[in-house]
Amino acid sequence: MLVRNRFFVAVTVLILSSAALLADQPLLGDQPLPNDRPPPFVQIVPHFETGVVAILSHLYQSGGSSTDTPFNFITQGGQDILFPYQRLSVDFHLGEANIVTLLYQPLTLATKTVVGKNGTPSSVVVDGVTFGNNVPLDLVYGFDFWRASWLYNFAQGRGEILGAGLSLQIRNASISFTSTDGSQRAISQNIGPVPILKTRYAHWFTPEFGVDVTADGIYVASAFFNGATKDFAGWLWDTSVSLQTRFIPGSTAFVTVRSIGGGAQGNNAYEAKTATTSSASSYSYNALATAALTLGVELN
Repeated sequence: MLVRNRFFVAVTVLILSSAALLADQPLLGDQPLPNDRPPPFVQIVPHFETGVVAILSHLYQSGGSSTDTPFNFITQGGQDILFPYQRLSVDFHLGEANIVTLLYQPLTLATKTVVGKNGTPSSVVVDGVTFGNNVPLDLVYGFDFWRASWLYNFAQGRGEILGAGLSLQIRNASISFTSTDGSQRAISQNIGPVPILKTRYAHWFTPEFGVDVTADGIYVASAFFNGATKDFAGWLWDTSVSLQTRFIPGSTAFVTVRSIGGGAQGNNAYEAKTATTSSASSYSYNALATAALTLGVELN
């Protein structure tokens, strides 16, 4: 909890510092534009970025009670390394006021570990399956998602983006603990919609250099928002700061520092209808925080 609180403080300070810096900069509308032609009403801007992601904090529990100790994917599960990271998205600019974004974010972490190594707990219990001391484990934490976003740009005609809007994310979770010999396995899978609030600020200081700051996030702690019959808390954030440069006409390169994280806590309120569904009323807790460094390109 202390790690997560410090992480939230760090992200907040980063965004506020960026906003303060940008507030003192001249608007792009006061400077020469790269060309004098007005932009078309519909602009399609694909983005691709690739790099590495580090896991800052990751706790997981499925089954048992809230007093049990969650599994630590970093100290027990081998997530103390860097993982490859990619992100694909397309912006549809509709005039100066509206931006629709379609995003695909793969986020699957596969690791190997041995229960009880280096002073870690001598057993791991997931969904009623007990993995004993010295049992080799193959772990997969898959949380790929798709997201559709709409943003309204309040800075119309000023050569920048200052907007807010809404997103709808489809989570596609698949988490498995498997003994290497295949004799034991615990699987938890689910899919569902997640509503999100969105903000963005993008500004070109000159025709060659600019910055793009985005923040998507939500926190809910009510059965109404989750469509369940029991209270179940959930949270999510996706924040980034990108430095951009136009090195080839029609193309933009950027370097991005990004954090994605989120989690859920509560009792499962759904009937177990498949072999990969946790039993009804079982307690679950999942809290993940990441930091990624990427290089990317967009085509204007």
